[in-house]
Amino acid sequence: MRIISGRHKGTKLLLPPNDLIRPTSDRAKEMIFSTLNSILIKKKLKSNDMKVLDFFCGTGGLGIECISRGFKKVCFIDNSKISIDLTKKNLTLIRAKKFAEIYNSDFRELELIEFKANIFFLDPPYNKFKISEILESIRNAGLINKRSIGVIELPKSFVENELACLKIIKKKKLSNSLFLFIETQ
Repeated sequence: MRIISGRHKGTKLLLPPNDLIRPTSDRAKEMIFSTLNSILIKKKLKSNDMKVLDFFCGTGGLGIECISRGFKKVCFIDNSKISIDLTKKNLTLIRAKKFAEIYNSDFRELELIEFKANIFFLDPPYNKFKISEILESIRNAGLINKRSIGVIELPKSFVENELACLKIIKKKKLSNSLFLFIETQ
């Protein structure tokens, strides 16, 4: 697992100690950021003005990729202490803690976090939580702006009826995963 672009391109990130954390593969990151970049260009948005929420951050790989690419600030949230410690170590590796806010928190307990993201990544453990409940919690806590762009990673077998109320910009399938690129209302 490495940073694929930007000022820290090629830096190898630390991997999780076990298979309880599912890091996003380099191939998936390339697809995610290529798609996200085309969405930002189409909407005439600049990444260096944007704040990012990396929710269920795992190793911090997606948020760290954003830091490397020049996004303004990244908020990392995970309820796993192992994930938070790994994210901190990876941020230290590239000397980027000043671009980060890090919280060890459950998605049901976000009220004390003050952050407003323009882009968010949501990669919860597959089939463990309802995506709509997580999105509602993030919205209610005020962590995302209206018209934020989200990238949600789900199992390929996910039934999209649960997300019928979302504005889906693009869908991509890769390996065993479905990636939804959405815009919040």
